[in-house]
Amino acid sequence: MTSTPHDTTGAGPARGAVRVRARVRPAPAPLRVWGTALAIGAAAAVAAYLLMPAGAARAELTGDPELTAAVAEAIEGREAQVQGLSVTVVDGDETRAVVGGTADGTAPITADTPFETGSVFKVMTAMTLADMVETGDTSLDRTLGEVFPDVAFASPETASITLEELATHHSGLPRMPLETGGGLVEAFTLKDPYRGLPPLEESLASAVPQTRGEWAYSNFGFAVLGEALAREADTPYPDLVRQRVLAPIGMDGTFILGAGTDAIPAGAALPHSEAGARAQPWRAVPWAPAGIGTWTTTADMERFVRAVISGDAPGAAALEPVHDGPVPETRLGLAWMTTDFGDGVRLVQHSGGTFGSTAFVAVQDDRAVIALSNSMQVDTAYVGPHVMGAPAVDSVAEAPLAVAPGTALAMTLPLVLVPALLPVALMARRRTLIGQRPLDRLRVVSMPIGAAAVLLAALRTGSWVSTPPVVWALAVGAVAASAAVGAWYWPRIAGNAARFRWLHAALFAVSVAASVALGGVMVEALLAAGR
Repeated sequence: MTSTPHDTTGAGPARGAVRVRARVRPAPAPLRVWGTALAIGAAAAVAAYLLMPAGAARAELTGDPELTAAVAEAIEGREAQVQGLSVTVVDGDETRAVVGGTADGTAPITADTPFETGSVFKVMTAMTLADMVETGDTSLDRTLGEVFPDVAFASPETASITLEELATHHSGLPRMPLETGGGLVEAFTLKDPYRGLPPLEESLASAVPQTRGEWAYSNFGFAVLGEALAREADTPYPDLVRQRVLAPIGMDGTFILGAGTDAIPAGAALPHSEAGARAQPWRAVPWAPAGIGTWTTTADMERFVRAVISGDAPGAAALEPVHDGPVPETRLGLAWMTTDFGDGVRLVQHSGGTFGSTAFVAVQDDRAVIALSNSMQVDTAYVGPHVMGAPAVDSVAEAPLAVAPGTALAMTLPLVLVPALLPVALMARRRTLIGQRPLDRLRVVSMPIGAAAVLLAALRTGSWVSTPPVVWALAVGAVAASAAVGAWYWPRIAGNAARFRWLHAALFAVSVAASVALGGVMVEALLAAGR
């Protein structure tokens, strides 16, 4: 037994005695404690695996054999990332189609399955503009100052922006209002970055163009364009685009949230960041002109492209190029882009994407393609051109939103293995793995909480197609087991065994607060994706 030092007067423990005792390493937990902890960890791992909102069966493509082969070639290397996919090629009077996967994990994809359109809906906004110009209800050189006379513009240059500049991405307005911070947190958590933005007119009033006269893609600009057209017609945008474009073509399966309902269309292909991992649908109704909260079906888009090919689509003038594009291969119409993809494939096209869906539509003479996906990792902007005859592009390497499987695995594993290793090492060694700090009650609390928060972040942001889901479940079990061992140590260790106890206490408070905040954000993101 270790004796307690006393002073020479016999008055009690010497000064510093408490600190000496606090830093003594406790005896290791007996095997029976570890056995119980492992049983608790195993139960936690099984529960985590069963409840894990990730993982999907490999999608099988079915349909026209030739088109199936072309689609398979276009997604080579990403086959496991397909949640749901629909690709249709119109060739004169013929239609060839391929579908694969599911809308929500159970319902198979069909021609009537609604998908998020993303920015593909910009062409509907632009064709509404072109149709209104044709009927004399507005003009391309109409300025924002004329359309919004009640807005106190911070910059006269903003007031002089024309509707044509908005429709061709030459307004100089940023992609999103600058005061939003660009949606970085939402991108990390895969939540709707447009939710909760200030009213459009408020953002417009404070906006100052940065690159006016040059091409700069702007969702903000298209949202403003839609509101401007609504003002010109004295009709809410959802009603206006339906009256002008959707209804004449018979696109009854195309939805705009907020136009009579806030509910996602029945049977919709719910968005996924990757196969099996739900993402939050985008719902910001004021941003519908830019393609937010808009849904369509392959069947509706086939009606649309056939109307475009025949010349019967309202606002067809929007397809005509009026500007040079951002690259030599592309020229710009109103929203539409005419792009030379090589091998004689020159498509009038537009693509779109959210944090869980991608879409592509294009026409060339009497041919057209529609490609819709509810997995962010399967970018239809690479599938569409290829099935029209363009050279294959390595989407694994070039898709801006996609991550190569090896890279995804390398990014995910540290987020899982490190949180599992650190608390287990702490309980086994009775010292931290990094810094060799002694086990105490503050670390018994902070280490498992921090590990749990990082594991939640890994669940939301990691790739569980590239990484076996069982790895995450085992990590959860390891953290649960370490917490159980920590509970046994609790009455046998000091509350604060640091040399500078005030600093340790402060760092503990910061660590726990940060872990709780991170975990809360991730739980909220996971719940939002499930709605």
